[in-house]
Amino acid sequence: MNTSKARLRAVPNAPQRAVAYIRVSKERDGMISPELQLASIEQHCERSGYEIVETITDLDMTGRFWKRRQVERAIGMIEAGSAEVLVVWKVSRVSRNRKDWAIAVDRVEGIGGRMESATEPMDTTTSSGRFARGMLAELAAFESERMGEQWKETHNRRVQAGIPANGKPRFGYQYTKGEGFSPDPVTGPVLAEAYRRYLSGQSFYSLLKWLNDGPTRPVTGYGPPGDGMWSLVTLRRVMDQGFGAGYITRHGERLPGAHEPVITPEEWNEYQSRRESRRVHRRTERSQYLFSGMIRCFCGARMHAGLFGSGRTPKYKCADVAAKRKHEGGYVMTSTVETEVVSWLENLADNVDAEADLAARADEQASKAKDTAAHLSKQLAKLGTRMDQLTNKMLDGTIPDDTYRRLRDELQTQRDEMEVSIRDALVVASRPPASLIPDLLANWPILPVDAKRDLLSRLIDYVEVEPMRPRSKVTVHAKW
Repeated sequence: MNTSKARLRAVPNAPQRAVAYIRVSKERDGMISPELQLASIEQHCERSGYEIVETITDLDMTGRFWKRRQVERAIGMIEAGSAEVLVVWKVSRVSRNRKDWAIAVDRVEGIGGRMESATEPMDTTTSSGRFARGMLAELAAFESERMGEQWKETHNRRVQAGIPANGKPRFGYQYTKGEGFSPDPVTGPVLAEAYRRYLSGQSFYSLLKWLNDGPTRPVTGYGPPGDGMWSLVTLRRVMDQGFGAGYITRHGERLPGAHEPVITPEEWNEYQSRRESRRVHRRTERSQYLFSGMIRCFCGARMHAGLFGSGRTPKYKCADVAAKRKHEGGYVMTSTVETEVVSWLENLADNVDAEADLAARADEQASKAKDTAAHLSKQLAKLGTRMDQLTNKMLDGTIPDDTYRRLRDELQTQRDEMEVSIRDALVVASRPPASLIPDLLANWPILPVDAKRDLLSRLIDYVEVEPMRPRSKVTVHAKW
């Protein structure tokens, strides 16, 4: 009789409120439909006499990471007193991470709430029930780690074989199972043309318009979902990744891929060099004035472009507010500078030994660049040796950790700068600046301003102007 009374429980005046939490996993093997999960949860709540007050769903979310998941909102409802029970399809739906799981249970039960599984019945008011629930959570964490290790091994094998870690679409390429990536007959030439247009001087803004005016669209996975049109972010990401040059990336490191590139190594080196150069001068990339960023007054100050004077005509103006103390005037017509620069180019190309002179200049630049690249490569190898020696000293305790980190960062900075210099030298060796002059002059009337500016920046260090009347003196300082 006493045993029977001990098993009796008070019947609440109103049904307890429950939050149904559903998570659909990213892992293919764990993709249990939300409809199936909800049906099981509803049956459990009906048997238990619970009223479901909220259904919260995390679609396509991994159970290994807590951030950005709706389970926080579900637990928050228990903490706020909006519900008493959190019901899941299985224990593993809450989290496959041991720490997150323990915190979630502690938060729910610490305020008198309960967390129940619709398909794993257990009495969590007893020690054996809590032990069983803990074992299920541990098994879920073990399974997650096992799957992660398998994926890691698979990714390592793919990367070692020169294959991307995943088979997501890449613009310019088609994917065939068992064969991998190969250039797409339609989008492959478009990707190659985008690189070559950039190398000819076109900006990303020009490329963006060209691509969006055409029929091809970016593949999924390179930018935020939108209307399917190209964006600057997507375009830069596609081109910077280097997949079209025959590379794959892993953890930010660029590695040789097994697929066929659509551009040459020389074009890729030049793209990287121009990309870095334009990052520094991006403010002038969309300027309507040809010599923005490369024109200086003879007094040493920069010159700014704009519509100046009573006639509001295009001019360059000395930026030094105190310039009048150093020289008279401070303005030069934009047309005057352009005329003088074109004349300078023509003099290079049209002297008595035009072709021979340009060829000699190009050969000289290429030879110097090759020597520079070879010298820097030796220096880079020495830096690598120093880095190894420094690491060995840290490991055997010869130098403290803080000293090691400081010296390591200094060496890494030197290595990064030297690698950029080597790449730039290789670009000059394969395509000396002087060799650009004939094509530049031939296409001068039809080239857009940004293309002219980019090509001139490879030839000209800066243009110096001495404002004079009636005509200013313009001096071109070449890069060689």
